[in-house]
Amino acid sequence: MSAHTSEVHVVKLGGSLLGWSETPHRLAELLSRASLTRPLLIVGGGRAADSVRDWQQIHRFDEATAHDLAVDAMTLNSQLLAAVVPQATLVGNRDEAATAWQQHRWPILDCAAFLPREEPLQPLELPHTWAATSDAIAAWVTLAWPASRLVLLKSTGLSDQIPASQLAAAGLIDHCLAGWLEELPTVDWVNLRAATLQPTRWHSRADQPVP
Repeated sequence: MSAHTSEVHVVKLGGSLLGWSETPHRLAELLSRASLTRPLLIVGGGRAADSVRDWQQIHRFDEATAHDLAVDAMTLNSQLLAAVVPQATLVGNRDEAATAWQQHRWPILDCAAFLPREEPLQPLELPHTWAATSDAIAAWVTLAWPASRLVLLKSTGLSDQIPASQLAAAGLIDHCLAGWLEELPTVDWVNLRAATLQPTRWHSRADQPVP
């Protein structure tokens, strides 16, 4: 089976978790599990993306420019994560990710390098607006790669009874991810700050009834 496809798990780290000193240790603990043999990390924009929002309010530039700058903020955070997690390495495409896995390293996807080359090739359009934050980008990459699972690493737990629309309204995910949920294969939610790193199965397409 190709390392580019079904055994790949996209692991999206919320950017706000970069402000927590335990994040590198907890992330390494999670990624060391046998069930995540080919993780593909995506790092959220966090405070850097918040700065882009502030700059847009001040300078009134357009949504597409804000999107590009926010993706660059994700790259900055990805570089930070690669610096503090020794086993992680920044990659820009599938071949570089496959090389990282062969070397028993954890690839962090540089979305600023990957998205411009990949978006014209994929049928699913990624909005260049604030409707599609790093959560939606991680979901888009899960479908485009394709990967068999999306793992969301958050700062809070999740009840599997909470609908996606309510999570989006509360700001825990973006509205674009909420709308794409049924397109995704499997989505797990992990509270990285919890005492035990126990994933909650939020969504599985395999559990959906066959029409």
